[in-house]
Amino acid sequence: MGISCDTVYTLKKWAEDLGGVKYPLASDFWPHGAVSMKYGVFNEEIGRPERSIIVVDAAGIVRYIDVHQLREVPDDEEIADELKKLEG
Repeated sequence: MGISCDTVYTLKKWAEDLGGVKYPLASDFWPHGAVSMKYGVFNEEIGRPERSIIVVDAAGIVRYIDVHQLREVPDDEEIADELKKLEG
């Protein structure tokens, strides 16, 4: 499962840009940051999660965490590679 603080619509577009993903994507958009707080990526100072992508496998094990500064853009290819590892 992939978890992001983006809206459901943004996640859908992101998955399409990757050519589709075979894993569910969850949005932590509302309630405000509840999941990101549990994963330790919520920034209390600015009141929002860091730009983060978290990949959790079917057993519930976190396999990948990608945290960036607000202006940084995650590397789609790197994330796609991480997702492919789960297919193995």
